[in-house]
Amino acid sequence: MDKEKKPHTIDILFVITLFAVFALSIMSLTGIGAGIYSSIVEKMTLNYGSRTTFSYVVNKIHQSDEAGRISMGSYDGFDALIISEDINNITYCTYLYEYEGELKELFTRQGQVFDPKYATTLIKLDSFDMTKVTDTLYKFEYKPVGLDKEVLFVHIKSGDTN
Repeated sequence: MDKEKKPHTIDILFVITLFAVFALSIMSLTGIGAGIYSSIVEKMTLNYGSRTTFSYVVNKIHQSDEAGRISMGSYDGFDALIISEDINNITYCTYLYEYEGELKELFTRQGQVFDPKYATTLIKLDSFDMTKVTDTLYKFEYKPVGLDKEVLFVHIKSGDTN
């Protein structure tokens, strides 16, 4: 005679509990991993935006690297890097400045009165400072929102004759 083995209740509960612990572990690790991945992607996006913006600024400066075209100045109480150029015998200026926590760029005719808030926003900043170290060296200290403070030196070949 064959005796059938009846499963014990404790055996079934053990298997179900083991499965539940395994499933909860997988869900927890997936959630933690997704949070870490999301944080990394956010930081990389901010970093990319910051580096792209200041690469643009450096290239803008180097593009206009002619005697007397690049200078530091102020407009309406804030410091600005002023890059001038002649188009059809008319002088135009590109102003790069920080206004209300944003790095702004404005292209306008030289001497034109402008409202600083209407310029193009390049990036949001916690802090920004420009310094003319020498006639051929500019220092930019900036802290983009959500990132660490950075220091950027830009060397120009022509020097400032203003």
